[in-house]
Amino acid sequence: MQKRTMINKINAIIKEHGSFSIGELEHVDCSPCVGELGNYQGLAEEFERGRAKVYVYMSGFSSDSEDEYYMNYMDMEKYIVEEILRLAELWEVESLQTEKRISN
Repeated sequence: MQKRTMINKINAIIKEHGSFSIGELEHVDCSPCVGELGNYQGLAEEFERGRAKVYVYMSGFSSDSEDEYYMNYMDMEKYIVEEILRLAELWEVESLQTEKRISN
């Protein structure tokens, strides 16, 4: 699948079900890594239309981020966009299940 097509799907899911963060997804215990430099890792943890919020952590030292920034999906490697699409699809399923529970 083309990267642009995957991004369009991510954006459509977020438009329909809202932005989400990695912490809102059940059974997901790690964030996509968008880059590493020395002991630092950039993890995409919040997802909105067109971009993700990336938190920079020092490996093995703290659960507190050192920095944060936004990164457009188009600027990410294709395999990272694939992972974010998978997460967005999980978000869609969880959102639909929540809507169904609420309506009952």
